[in-house]
Amino acid sequence: MRHRGLAPVVLLCLFVTACAASVPPVPMGAFEAGEFQQIEGFFTHELEEGDTNSRALFLCGLGQTQMLMGDRDGAFRSLSEANRIMGSWATSGGEAAGAIVGEEGSKTWKGDPHEKAMAAFYLGLLYWWRGEPDNARAAFRAGILADAESDEGSAQADFTLLFWLAGRASLEMGLRGDAEGYFDEARKAQDAAVGAGAHGVSSAPLLTDPAAGNLIVLAELGLGPRKVQSGDYAELAVIRSRPVRYDRAEVFVDGQSVGTTTSLVDLDFQARTRGGKEMEGIREGKAVFKGVTGVAGAILLMEGIEDRGRGARDKLIAGGALLLASLLTRPEADVRHWETLPQSVHALTADVSPGRHELRIVFSGPGNRAGLEQTWNLDVPEGRDSVVLFRSIPGAMTATRANP
Repeated sequence: MRHRGLAPVVLLCLFVTACAASVPPVPMGAFEAGEFQQIEGFFTHELEEGDTNSRALFLCGLGQTQMLMGDRDGAFRSLSEANRIMGSWATSGGEAAGAIVGEEGSKTWKGDPHEKAMAAFYLGLLYWWRGEPDNARAAFRAGILADAESDEGSAQADFTLLFWLAGRASLEMGLRGDAEGYFDEARKAQDAAVGAGAHGVSSAPLLTDPAAGNLIVLAELGLGPRKVQSGDYAELAVIRSRPVRYDRAEVFVDGQSVGTTTSLVDLDFQARTRGGKEMEGIREGKAVFKGVTGVAGAILLMEGIEDRGRGARDKLIAGGALLLASLLTRPEADVRHWETLPQSVHALTADVSPGRHELRIVFSGPGNRAGLEQTWNLDVPEGRDSVVLFRSIPGAMTATRANP
């Protein structure tokens, strides 16, 4: 009977191990070169043929790429579905069991808090461009709640960008009181993030006078952090920053400079921390389980071999079961992540007269290194804010226009 009792456990372990997720890396060289059709094809293929547990991850990448290509309708469909998946934080009983003895990657990918916040950011912009500031604000608020997630159960939101945008959306809705509340939270979030080590400043005009200007320029700089495995059993998910290529952007309207952008979110910092606290080492428990069960199993097997009494058989069975559990336990951390996110998101506002204008942005790097320029023509309406989104990648210069 003891042998039969072990059979379901063994079968479960083998099943879970066989079902581990497999996600190929994004061809980042093509992404950095602005070859967005290739990236769109990559994510489309993965959605059709790839790991079903990573659907939300592929949808995020596809939606972001569609935005860079100017396909707002496609981006809205992709990111709406991604946000629905990522917003459901409960896992099924089967997934919970898989996470215990299988790989972390066997779970449905729903993103880390900063990834959920960015998915909400993009969806909010798409709602704004559709002329729905109420739904845009709802999306930004959902991102704020996602950013406040914590494995320890505490909540501290420091994603300044979303508070600030929720305030601007409130102004667009005519809700000045609500806007002031969001702007106050944006200042607190910026103080908390910068105080904990995030790049940026707390006293920028964008935060001291957050309602100024009818042109909102959002600029995404660089490439976001990578998540890699570390530790004796690859049980730790460690954040690795990419080199800083661009750290500021200057904006020109009709050839005249209107200022330099302010960083409202440092995604390297957001990925590494929860409420300002470093998060490395959170996967260590399963590696300890693997090591302890392996040692205990080996000891019991040795005792069973040497024991000539009636308990020998029990020790051999128990030792074998522990060794099997150790061998089949997959402590490897889940390092699936949204590879195409930016390193930071900056913003700037300006007062611009209604009508057609030339908008140019110049990205620069450390040490005044010459950077990348992009130029658009946009029509600024009367009585409404215009919102544009730049990305420091060649080929993205016509990605998104100011208004529908």
